[in-house]
Parts: sequence; C-alpha cells; structure tokens
Amino acid sequence: MSTIRIYQTDRYMTENKAEITAVREINGFDTFTCTQSVFFPVGGGQPSDTGTVSLGDKVYEVVSASDNGLESDVWHLTDAPSGTFHTGDEVTLTIDWDVRFRNMQRHLGEHMLSGTMHTLFGGVNKGFHMGEDFITIDIDLGGRMLTNEELDLAERTVNEAIWADLPVTVTCYDDYESSLEMPVRKAVPHDGKVYVVTVGDLKDPYDCIACCGTHPASSSEVGLLAIYKCDPNKGMNRIFFDCGKMARDKLAADSRLLAEIAKRYSCSTSDLMKRLDTEAENISALKARIAGLSSYVRDAERTKIIEDMTLSVGDVYTYSSDILSVDELLKLGFSVIEDTNDQILLMMHPESLTCLVFSSGEVKCGKLIKEHAPEFGGRGGGRDDNARAVFRSAADMRAFASAVEKMLQ
Repeated sequence: MSTIRIYQTDRYMTENKAEITAVREINGFDTFTCTQSVFFPVGGGQPSDTGTVSLGDKVYEVVSASDNGLESDVWHLTDAPSGTFHTGDEVTLTIDWDVRFRNMQRHLGEHMLSGTMHTLFGGVNKGFHMGEDFITIDIDLGGRMLTNEELDLAERTVNEAIWADLPVTVTCYDDYESSLEMPVRKAVPHDGKVYVVTVGDLKDPYDCIACCGTHPASSSEVGLLAIYKCDPNKGMNRIFFDCGKMARDKLAADSRLLAEIAKRYSCSTSDLMKRLDTEAENISALKARIAGLSSYVRDAERTKIIEDMTLSVGDVYTYSSDILSVDELLKLGFSVIEDTNDQILLMMHPESLTCLVFSSGEVKCGKLIKEHAPEFGGRGGGRDDNARAVFRSAADMRAFASAVEKMLQ
C-alpha cells in the first residue's frame, strides 16, 4: 500500500504520526517512506515541502520529498546518517508551514494569472517555474508580445479576483476521461488519478486546471499578485511575477530603494525619471567633452613621441601615462608606429599595470611578451605588430621594460 497523502485531503495539516515502511540510503543519509505523510513531494512545478521528522527525542531535518507518481510512495530525504531509521519505526512528521503556505499562495496565483492570460488574450501557458526570488510563466500568443497596458490589465484582473475571496475546490477523479466533465482550460491527458483545481463557481469558474499541487481554500489567501516584468523568450512572453508575502516583501524593498534613490537626487519619486533623463543628458555631454579632450591629448602626445623617437639613438622608446586609458594608449601606439623607422614602442599604463608593445612587425611583439613577461610576473600575448602584458606590480612592469630596452639595444 502506498503512502497516504494527507495534503490531498487536508492542505492545512502540518503534522502527523506514521510508521516507516521502507528505508534507503542516499549519499550517506537516510531516506524513508511511511504509512501516511503531510509532506508534498516535488511535482507540477512546485517545490517539495521541507520540515522535520522526530524519532523518539531525536529530531532530524527533512530536506526534500519525492515520488514516482501520484499513486506511489512518498520518499522523505533526511539529514540523518545512514542507519538511523528502520522499518517499523514510529515517527512524527512536521512540515515547515511558512514554506508550505508560501508555495500555496504562489501556485494558486500562477493558476489565476495563467487563466487570466487565457481568458483575456487567448494565451497558453507553455512553461512554469517557481524560483527562489520570483515565478516565471511562458505565455504563447502565437509570436505576439504583450503590451504594458495588457500586463497592467491582467495584473488588475487577477488581484480583483483574489480580493473577491473566491472558493478554491480540488476535485479528484479516478481517470482522465472522468475529469473531462470539468471545463479545464488546458487538457493534459495522463494515466491514473487526476486532481482538478477550480477557482470560483464549479459551473462557471474563474479558472479550472488539472494540478497535483497544494492550494489555499480561497483566493483571498493569495493576498496579492505583482508582475515585475515581461521578456521575449523563444517567441513567447516570459512573465516574471510573485504572490503573497514574497510579492509584498519585494514591492516594499523596491519602494524603499526608489525612495533612497530619489533622496540622493534631491527630488520626489514622481520626478525621478525626469531627473534621471537630465542626468543622462549631462553624462552624454560630459562623455563627448572627455572624448574631445582625449583626442586633443592623443594628438599632442603623438607629436611629442614622434619627435622624441626621431631624436632617440636607441631602438626602444618607452612611454608612460595615467592620463589616457589603456584603449586610448592602444590607439595612440598604432598611430605612432606608422610614422617610425623600425623602432620598438613600449607604452606603460601604471594604473592597470599594463604594458603595450608596438613594432613594424620585424620584432615579434607577441613572441616577446610570451617569452619574457613571465620572467617578471607578467602574462599576456598578442600579434607580431602589437601585444600587451599585465603585471603584478609597477616595479615588475618597469623591470620588464628595462630588460626589453637592454635586450633590443
């Protein structure tokens, strides 16, 4: 006889006594099945219950519950070392009610949002995932993406139904054919028992769908539903949302964050977008000004470097700058090496501990870096005409540059 699943008839019971009927070992820990259990096993997109199991005066964690179908045993994976439990042991099972109720809120909220998408727009739920920080559903509208107005309408519609305190009924059928008397929005043929969850009137429901999960007895227990965003995903609408306490906590945290951001910009939350637009314009103008100044500095430095290299008697010229970025030094190096006669240009950027090497290609820059930079704690590589290495310290970088100067004199 398989485990009697108490949650199917009483989703609010949190504890029961049972007799262990079988024990297995998984990675050094006991997992067991028993005569009856309040634990919901993972399935239908809903995580399993967690909680504890008591054996005498010893209490162990139940980290997950699983099964092999609705009419099979429920297995309880514990943190108890292998050999702790034995067939015939009397135990007390206790679920973590906060986890159970949170999952009940979230699962029913998902049903109601999916049903609303079907009723309002003809959308079909093609995927459901209940994550740690949010829930996602993938709504198929034949390639069409939902508008913000449609998302707002769906959210309002669901919340009005939640607050209407609609009854939630779970009806069990022995087989799929019998369950067809219910107006389910999505037919899911399968063998064995079928549980149909109906929100609202059984004859004219707000939503009706086959589901093996746990749900509260009325829609009002969901509390609220909040849609966070909607992204395209494989031609469908991936909607990120949450329900109940999870949604409330997220909205409260977002509200506090919004108030803090508005405070930093010395404006009200209603004026924040206008202020951010102004800041974006200022930043854009500042970037353009910086780009102009960088170009001016590069041109001036290019002229100076070429003059110095022309007067230099050595084959290696070393240049260092923290004013220009590494990318700007790279542009400068390319422009300089075009007008030099087989000289090697070393450009150091002390802030990032980066050394750039340029040549006409006769001296293989990439080979030079790979063969000698590691001697000074550097790593890098590149092409024949240019390469770069990053060092652990400015002293190491300068030592590398000095060694190259001596090597190529």
